[in-house]
Amino acid sequence: MSVQARPANRHGDGHECLHPTAARVGSLPGSSRQIDAARGQAVIAALLLLTLIAAGGLLAGGELRARAHALAHARSVEALATARAALIGYAISYAETHPGEGYGFLPCPDSGNTGSTPIGACGARGTAAVGRLPWRTLGLPELRDGWGECLWYAVAGSVKHNPKPQALNWDSAGQFRLLDPTGRELPVAAADGMAVAVVFSPGPPRPGQTRPATRDSSCAGSASAAADLPHYLDPGHVRTGSGPIEIALHPATLDEEAPNDLAAWIGIDDLFDALRRRRDHATHLDAVLTRSANALAGRLADNRAAWLARHARPLGVLALGVLPSAENLGIAAAQRPVIDDWREQIHFAACTDGSACIGVIRPTPPGERCRAVLAFAGERIRSGPDRQSRLTAAERADPAAWFEGRNVAALRLGAPDFEGAEHFGVADPDHPATTDVIRCLP
Repeated sequence: MSVQARPANRHGDGHECLHPTAARVGSLPGSSRQIDAARGQAVIAALLLLTLIAAGGLLAGGELRARAHALAHARSVEALATARAALIGYAISYAETHPGEGYGFLPCPDSGNTGSTPIGACGARGTAAVGRLPWRTLGLPELRDGWGECLWYAVAGSVKHNPKPQALNWDSAGQFRLLDPTGRELPVAAADGMAVAVVFSPGPPRPGQTRPATRDSSCAGSASAAADLPHYLDPGHVRTGSGPIEIALHPATLDEEAPNDLAAWIGIDDLFDALRRRRDHATHLDAVLTRSANALAGRLADNRAAWLARHARPLGVLALGVLPSAENLGIAAAQRPVIDDWREQIHFAACTDGSACIGVIRPTPPGERCRAVLAFAGERIRSGPDRQSRLTAAERADPAAWFEGRNVAALRLGAPDFEGAEHFGVADPDHPATTDVIRCLP
């Protein structure tokens, strides 16, 4: 298989952190199971489809060279699967090793052949970065593919830890579009069909690629990933930059001149499906809502009419808006990043006359009367007639892309009737938590 190949630093720590749990995602706090088997194995299945099946066809000829080639492919697939699991582990334990930050961030690639993510930024905000897999940062041994080469790695600007994006949540965009040899898109666990990270096995050198001899310890090559890149990954396949980056995957072959990189990938749903399996995930997000609701209530109490005039639009008896930035809410600087990660999914409504004009229906009666409410959308509905899409600006401007039932009418028409749970919860860790959350504000 060959591989051809989303805003200034929010905190940009750049320091190395070892993750003892990174390679064992199922052992993270609050999680007793491995990453969703159907999701994770879909990627490996695609790898096997494009590599091992093709290599298996070569084995039919009984050639010794073909047997060695197939064995090398199998070892490479195993290394790629290990790296992929470690990256997901890093993302869903990020807040534990980076206090004050949220979850979902992936490390910058190793740019200096040290095994660690570099100190400082890897490119501009929103741009993809490419280099070697930072195995030390991930708490891994030095992974090698079936040909003894260290793994390479590309990360999207929408999830890289330095510089961080303006927001990171379960609707963040991917950047790598994966294609089969006919140009058809391969499945990625994401609404936009694009991966947020790709790990590469470079395979043996092709004509025109010059590599030093593989060493017993430390990765072969120079201290510059940028200089080494064309000698390890196939020409013109993966690159840095903004916008979608196409990665074409080809089946295994014994042709020494054919593209020979292997790849495994991660979609944004892979990260948040794994995060949902943490027992403390719902508690973490509910705390974000509590902090946001308290700050919003404080702003409304200070000077309700003037604040609503700046941050909301009148519709019927309500003033409606999307949660302003954490800075505008007066939230302490150290707590702002996590709030801003989720604010696009948090709307609010307030009675313009200051009365308790809003009725809220709860799953368990009785309901409530409120002067204002904070509404959290939850995860998108991924399938069926009520499927939600939040990809375009037009879609994101429609309340139906975020909310369900009477909440859509409330936010579209200004009807003072909402429904939803008071707290965010995960009813089934194997399925998206789509239930709307409605908080009553004084």
